[in-house]
Amino acid sequence: MAPSRYEVSALIKYSDNAPMEATGDLTILQYKRNEVKIDRLTGGLIVDKKLFFPFGFYCYSPVQATLPEEEVVNGFNMISPYQQILPQTLDERKAYMDRCAELGMKVHYNLLSVSGGGGVGSQLEGISPDSISFLLINEIETFMDHPALLAWYISDEPFPSRISPDSLSGIYEQIKNIDPWHPISIVFMTPFTSTAKQYANAFDVVIADPYPIPDMRPSYTGTVAKSLYNEFSGKNPVWIATQSFGGGEIWKREPTPSEVRLMTYQSIINGATGIQFFIRHGLNVFPKSTTTWAECGKMAVEIQELTPWLLSNEQTIPVTCPTADISVLSKQYSGKLMIMAANKTNITRKADFSVSRPIRGKVNVLFQNRNIPISSNSFSDYLGPYGTQVYLIDLYTKNDTVKPFPGNLIIDPGFEDLSSPGVPSACYAWNIGDRGATYFTDSRDAVEGYHSLRLVTPKQDESIRLRFYPFNVKGGSTYYVTIWAKGDKESSSDKSKTQYFEISLGNYGKKQFALTDDWKQYIHGFYVPYDENTPAKLNVALSMPSPGKGWFDMVQVFEGSEIKRSMRPDIKTPFF
Repeated sequence: MAPSRYEVSALIKYSDNAPMEATGDLTILQYKRNEVKIDRLTGGLIVDKKLFFPFGFYCYSPVQATLPEEEVVNGFNMISPYQQILPQTLDERKAYMDRCAELGMKVHYNLLSVSGGGGVGSQLEGISPDSISFLLINEIETFMDHPALLAWYISDEPFPSRISPDSLSGIYEQIKNIDPWHPISIVFMTPFTSTAKQYANAFDVVIADPYPIPDMRPSYTGTVAKSLYNEFSGKNPVWIATQSFGGGEIWKREPTPSEVRLMTYQSIINGATGIQFFIRHGLNVFPKSTTTWAECGKMAVEIQELTPWLLSNEQTIPVTCPTADISVLSKQYSGKLMIMAANKTNITRKADFSVSRPIRGKVNVLFQNRNIPISSNSFSDYLGPYGTQVYLIDLYTKNDTVKPFPGNLIIDPGFEDLSSPGVPSACYAWNIGDRGATYFTDSRDAVEGYHSLRLVTPKQDESIRLRFYPFNVKGGSTYYVTIWAKGDKESSSDKSKTQYFEISLGNYGKKQFALTDDWKQYIHGFYVPYDENTPAKLNVALSMPSPGKGWFDMVQVFEGSEIKRSMRPDIKTPFF
């Protein structure tokens, strides 16, 4: 259908009931490279044509110069700086937006000072309403096409006594008329759901900021998420602004690592599809505890690993646990059942899980390198104080068209070893230049198995180089390196140039290949001469010198065989 506005009518018939009829408006937009879509069925986002679970944090302005690169390597994919929208600080905003685009991070863009107000330091003094409206429109037009833009954040903790729902709805429409390609968000404080309902026409994404520590149980965040999810499911994604601060105002202390973990997992189990910590100011200011922030980073890579399950639209298999203090979520994706569990108490609990259909085999305990036997569709485990756990059960074998080669010499060629979540296992890594260059496993896209390797190179020739685990070689032989790869030309800072990657084998040569936006297999042979200096083992190295994103899978090496004789016995002469 061509981009336009349409009216859609639906007639739903039931065998024993009167038919139901519904009508609605359908708007189809022209495709835009930086567009952000909402999947109303799952509550997830679609960014760069892939599932996206925002997992980030608030921060202050001016944004610390090294903050984005320090946190993108920890697995965070979003930041949201507090800021005042003033002409004299425009260059500051452009700088952090450009840096985030280089790193592959997204920005939940704060417009509070020129839209719905609220938030830290958002008040503009001595500026007329007309001038504020001008600044708002100018800011949207300045950044609406920016590759780092995720969403517009227009109001923080509104109440009708401060700003009316109609006023915020008007701001919402004003922004949408200029930029319909990006969602608009509002953050609410208690009473979360009843207040949010009054402003339902003014946002696409609803966010709550429960900060329960230390006077309430950390599981309170799950209660808030569930209330919002029950109200807005199928209409608006629910995000939670999770507490990562404390020690002042009315909060006597910061959350502990286990408390911040429980708050996060409880939110997700109860329907949240986005997490934004309040607040980060590095390296040890907010939060003061580096161990608490390390726990946030640990969860960042866990949630990115689980994104295809958390945002799956497949019908799941219910899983129950009779222990009231254990929260459970089950999600199915591509032949695997994920079970997420959280212990709401500060004591160790035994959890007995029951799967509602026949299951055989074993349960893989993610992020812990262990398995649990399953018997009669049930299995048991122990969850520590405020502990969380994720389990994965194979339901059926995925039918991959790409298979490992017999005799492959590379360990973990498809990046399926999850000993450390988010990072490839059987390799060394070396940073060639930019500290924000990253190399994460990606569970959203693969040609074999469930993972690929995603490289992000911020600047030309400032990439990560991976050197894979060594294998035995023989002098006088040719070794063929084969790899599947794809690029994303639109993610490059210089779209006029072709993306490419490079492979090498020890000191015996290197080969560059141009990337396309579709998966493609590449192969190159490296001859290892026979002499007294030939090493016993060699490594394959991989890098992507060109800026942008690239995905890699099934890195394999096999020794070339020299054919000297015919398979036909009647041919006696050997081949030379």
